[in-house]
Amino acid sequence: MKRICILSVILSALSIGSLSAQNLAISIGIRETGGSGPAFANGGATGGIEWVNRDAQSLLVNGTWQLFTFTPATDPLLAFAGTTANSTLESGMEWVVLEHVRILNSDGITAPIRLWIDGVANTTTAGTISEGFESFDLGAEVVFQEPSFSGSTSANLLPGSTALVSDSDAYAGIHANEVNLQFVDGDPTRWVRVTTFGTPNLPNPAVRVLEPGGPPPTISFYAKAVLVPEPGSVALGLMGFGLFAWLRRRQEI
Repeated sequence: MKRICILSVILSALSIGSLSAQNLAISIGIRETGGSGPAFANGGATGGIEWVNRDAQSLLVNGTWQLFTFTPATDPLLAFAGTTANSTLESGMEWVVLEHVRILNSDGITAPIRLWIDGVANTTTAGTISEGFESFDLGAEVVFQEPSFSGSTSANLLPGSTALVSDSDAYAGIHANEVNLQFVDGDPTRWVRVTTFGTPNLPNPAVRVLEPGGPPPTISFYAKAVLVPEPGSVALGLMGFGLFAWLRRRQEI
């Protein structure tokens, strides 16, 4: 009975520990290119870049799918790059480009990070147009470049980052965009710009952000993240092995 009680306490502690997950702050950058769509067409690569609701949403690194939604017409904007970036959505700018996903290492994670992005969507009064990566081959670069591609943030990362279509997990269907990266240290101000600039497939995707006479359109996607290897499963395995050895020794006494 005593052994069972000890086992219960240890497993309970492990279970509680596994619920403690770290966070990454998630936001997007839009490039004010203008144009006329349609959604996910190549919208071009000229114009200022504005951050949308910078660092205001958190991705819990716990292996669950989470939805992120942005409304550039009403969300706070902050200028990032380009001479025309001014922390406002230009008047009449109905179409922009989803220029990047910004990932801030807000909790100072030093372990390798694997995250998936799926169901990138632009929702207007006409409905939702989304990209779920289902029609692309495994290993293809679609929408997003590898995180180290961006010269503005590559110094924040260790070499070897990737962003490729994968069937290792998906929110819907069997494909998603799997992103692998590792920050150089635990500085919580380090971030990565996962850009769409010049990607081999679906580069510079146009998205609608203003619609005269209708509610403001949204940009959304699902994301999921884990540490590699997942610390909860490793700790549980090591503790379980140690507990088994201890119980066995007790039986031999």
